[in-house]
Amino acid sequence: MDDRTPRIEDVYGLLLSPDEIAALPEPLGSLYLSLPPMLSAEEIARVNRGTKVQGGEYVYRGLAFAVPPGVLVPGGTSEVIFDALHDGLVETQGASVIVMGCGAGVEPVLARRRGAREIHAMDIHEASVASSLASFERHTGPRDPDRHHFLVSDLFSALPRGARADLIVFNPPANPLRSDDPDLARVNFSGSAIMVRFFDEIASRELLAPGGRVITVLSNASNLQGIVGHALRRGFRPEILRRKTWPAPYDKILTHLLSLTLDAR
Repeated sequence: MDDRTPRIEDVYGLLLSPDEIAALPEPLGSLYLSLPPMLSAEEIARVNRGTKVQGGEYVYRGLAFAVPPGVLVPGGTSEVIFDALHDGLVETQGASVIVMGCGAGVEPVLARRRGAREIHAMDIHEASVASSLASFERHTGPRDPDRHHFLVSDLFSALPRGARADLIVFNPPANPLRSDDPDLARVNFSGSAIMVRFFDEIASRELLAPGGRVITVLSNASNLQGIVGHALRRGFRPEILRRKTWPAPYDKILTHLLSLTLDAR
């Protein structure tokens, strides 16, 4: 990415109109209005300079993960989801779990250690799936091929037809800037389009089991308002589980851990 002339997607088409906002029932209307607007392109570029895809070792609460080159080395935003799984804010006991963008493999490890019944760990990047599987078996023992599935997949394309999940977890690469580096584009700079497809596929394929929910993390360094607006249009009901702020130089970033359920059709 050229930080001198950052390029940004057109975000306005996803925002809810005043009439759509007025039609939202409470507390959804108040939640939507509480979402912060997107930061400027320059600010987003500045806070994303630390994105790491060079590989290395990552440690989460004493668990070491060997991250090969090209795979995202988790950072603070990833840990918002990790902490929710580790601490039980997002429960996986007995659940069928889909981890979208499994990367280094932390979420599948945490899900199994907290009693998930079934896990589909998925990523468009073959090396990320291999890394995730290696970490899974390193920390939890050999996988059960009938219950633990590691798939190279463009979103849900490789998921067997008829599969449904109690929990779908995704730390999306929804940053709206553009990058000419294919690894950076994949792990961080895919824009709002990735989330539009994500919610569309969940809704159209009926991937959530009754009572199931989506857990995702988004900030005002992405088109937070527009992405949530699209989810609302598709029938999802969002809830903010946590808001997180950061010390300087990231103090303008407002991170939201979101839980979304899908209205019955």
